[in-house]
Amino acid sequence: MSLFGSEVIFWFAVGFVFLVLEILTPGIVFVFFGLGAWLVMALRFFFPLWPSFQFVIFILSSVIFLVLLRRQFKLLFNRAKSQGRVDSLSESIVAENYLGREVEVLKDIAPDRPGLVELNGTNWTARAEESLTAGQIVRVVEVSGLTLIVEKLKP
Repeated sequence: MSLFGSEVIFWFAVGFVFLVLEILTPGIVFVFFGLGAWLVMALRFFFPLWPSFQFVIFILSSVIFLVLLRRQFKLLFNRAKSQGRVDSLSESIVAENYLGREVEVLKDIAPDRPGLVELNGTNWTARAEESLTAGQIVRVVEVSGLTLIVEKLKP
């Protein structure tokens, strides 16, 4: 017997915790550890496995899932951002809360060098197609992951 009375229940709970962490954090990483835990859960349900072997399967399968599937998951969740469209609930939230907002440049931005801007009291990495200097007020035109794409205000 293991934690929670059964190793199967333990691996289910571990997978569930990783999926909750994925929802609460950006980056698309924890979901693969959740899948690895659930793979061990399924294997343990059908076969008796030593605890150390369960842990090895968990680590190896999580890393394999991460390497093989992360790009596809990112494409799936970030598909419409580059088009400037709003196709999902999360993108409509981004559009409502970020796009069109005026922000202050905190660290100079150049076309080949990201800088920093402040939005809602938080510093964000920002890129632009033109050079912008600290202190300038600019507008958010796109969100790419955790980077804001900004441009000069037009008169």
